[in-house]
Amino acid sequence: MISSSIKEGIETPARQLSEMGYEILATDGTAEYLALKGLKVRRLSEITGIAESSTIKTLHPRVYEMIFSGEIKAVVVTPYNFGENPCRENIDIGGISLLRAAAKAGIPVAYDLESLNELVKILKGEKNYTAARVFRFTSEYDRMIAEWLENEAP
Repeated sequence: MISSSIKEGIETPARQLSEMGYEILATDGTAEYLALKGLKVRRLSEITGIAESSTIKTLHPRVYEMIFSGEIKAVVVTPYNFGENPCRENIDIGGISLLRAAAKAGIPVAYDLESLNELVKILKGEKNYTAARVFRFTSEYDRMIAEWLENEAP
């Protein structure tokens, strides 16, 4: 499953995953981008039955059911880049929740282009996966938000 706020560059590792036999499931914007790059993609909204909005994309019980049942084999989420533009609209909720859920379930996770390339190696059996790095990433993301809310938020 792929939900990426940063599109450029995700098509190469996504293509590798597809060639390895993984079905690409993606949020609407990511699905559109990958389809334009020639990949076969299934939209997450087809599974959830709800149209995406700017705030609701991945927060759906069916998505979490698929993660914890093992139906989803890997999760790729590049959250909104809060660090570059701190504002309430850039506080990612669904993406961070997906990362944490997948890490808890032991499903390999990627949260940026570098870790997405590592994810391909993990799924090929060339590298070991550790969920600890995902929780470090989400902790750092939350720390940035907390500091902004304490010191700078309007």
